[in-house]
Amino acid sequence: MTIRLACPEDVDALVALGERMHGLTRFRTLDYDRARVARALADVITRGQHRYVCLVAQGAEGVLVGGLLGVLEQHIFSQRLIANVMHFDVLPEARMGGHGVRLLKAFERWAANRKVTEIGFGVNSGEHLPQLSRFAQRMGYVKVGENFVKEL
Repeated sequence: MTIRLACPEDVDALVALGERMHGLTRFRTLDYDRARVARALADVITRGQHRYVCLVAQGAEGVLVGGLLGVLEQHIFSQRLIANVMHFDVLPEARMGGHGVRLLKAFERWAANRKVTEIGFGVNSGEHLPQLSRFAQRMGYVKVGENFVKEL
């Protein structure tokens, strides 16, 4: 099991991984634009290194089984730097193998190296909420809010 920075050669596999995860969440009713996702990931990987990070988890034979996309930001009211997880997933068949823990720990190290004072992530998938809550708490995160959605 390897956790590493994504490279341009990973884009196609990340697009496929994202599409599979997309189909397992509440977002499955929305179109998944593979070309748009590929362009965004390629841009993050090749030009966004100062603000973004894309980490991947490789399982057996080097197959990507998970990923984490994170971003550095500042609140509008503060100069302090924070980091947020934009997307984080591990394929169902690779869960409970330590990939999620190692991805999040790698992101925490990346953020600490950039003098971040806080890391946040929300759960928008609508799936496996009790398990994700337990995972986050085991990793030292505290629940501070809730997500709300209204379809129009």
